[in-house]
Amino acid sequence: MSDLFTLRPAASSDKPLLDAYCRAEGMDSIPGIDDVTVAQNASGEPVGFIRLAQGANGIWHVNPVVVYGAWRGYGVGRALTEAALEEKGELRMVARGAAVPFYERLGFTACSWDDVDMTVTEQCDGCPFFDECAPRPLSKRL
Repeated sequence: MSDLFTLRPAASSDKPLLDAYCRAEGMDSIPGIDDVTVAQNASGEPVGFIRLAQGANGIWHVNPVVVYGAWRGYGVGRALTEAALEEKGELRMVARGAAVPFYERLGFTACSWDDVDMTVTEQCDGCPFFDECAPRPLSKRL
């Protein structure tokens, strides 16, 4: 990991800030803090997070990874994703097109839309920004 941040489970007091991070990225608020891991700086302030959701297919899905802009490039997203993969053994997701190269560097590969649980992909169906976002289903298994 890094001397700059540590990972911990999200606390209820984190939710307003995590939701603000989501809104800043054009996303909806997260529904709760279950299965959310936070990266915190030395002051204990969240600088990023990953939320996992277990699909009906039993596979864990990333929904989403968000890193506060000033903390990008310090390995926060990588650490969050790798820790989740280590814990769950397999992850699937729908990544925004701009984020795909990041996940490919982590070893994620394209998969079929059918491989991603519909409770995760339903946000893409009918989205007016689908073409702009260019979402891609990805997966990785240890």
